[in-house]
Amino acid sequence: MSVVVPEDFDYSASISFLEIRDQLPLIDPENLAVGDVLTILLHLFQQKPGFVDRGHDTNNAETAWVNAYLFRLKQGRDDQGLEGYVVECIGSSVDRMAELL
Repeated sequence: MSVVVPEDFDYSASISFLEIRDQLPLIDPENLAVGDVLTILLHLFQQKPGFVDRGHDTNNAETAWVNAYLFRLKQGRDDQGLEGYVVECIGSSVDRMAELL
């Protein structure tokens, strides 16, 4: 499987379960519902300088679209070694890119 790497913005990010519970208290990090992935992704990306939301959409309980890229929250360890999620870019859509604002 090839890895998709968006070139115009650094979408790499991670978040611990503890941070999710603290910053997004309505989300259970151990049992994500449809929409939770998108909420977490937007939360992470909006903290980075230069992020422009050109469009986003919920895909399922594991993946979401942001700026025509499909992202997954892969369970693992954050930068401090705490249990959490790491953002993984798994695809892109030319059709979605054509529709961006």
